[in-house]
Amino acid sequence: MKLIKLQLILPKGQIFLEYTYIVTAILAILVWFMPKRMKRSDMLVIWIFVSYIEIVVDLFLGHLVGLYYFVGETQISPEALGLKLIMSPLFGIIFINFMPKKFLHFIPYWLVWVIISTVFEWTTVLSGYLTYSEWKLWYSFLFYIVAIPVTRWFYYYVKADHP
Repeated sequence: MKLIKLQLILPKGQIFLEYTYIVTAILAILVWFMPKRMKRSDMLVIWIFVSYIEIVVDLFLGHLVGLYYFVGETQISPEALGLKLIMSPLFGIIFINFMPKKFLHFIPYWLVWVIISTVFEWTTVLSGYLTYSEWKLWYSFLFYIVAIPVTRWFYYYVKADHP
């Protein structure tokens, strides 16, 4: 209910600043204080990988194809780019840090993260950070079904070369 009240006070698309900055700050605090099950070098690799995937996919689907846009602008904004370089990798680090090693244990974890990711994206739409033009939320659900195990595979692929 508070989110709706804030939308009435702030110009359309401006609530995203407060919401996404608060989420990013909470994620940064969680990453800082969580018990680490991975090395700093692993965190850096995941940070770069998640940022790269996020930016390339959003550049292609959002900017070039025009299925959605960020921060109320169809052009790439410094605010959206900055958040992509910070917020998504923080989610990725938390995901990898607590990820079960055995694949059978990973399956429910995977499904929970697909739901978390989809719900979070829905909240970014509500806040005005993300605006769909031709995109549908269930497309994101399908994307996360693929992207999450790809992230797992990438992490173990890189980790196998550098124990």
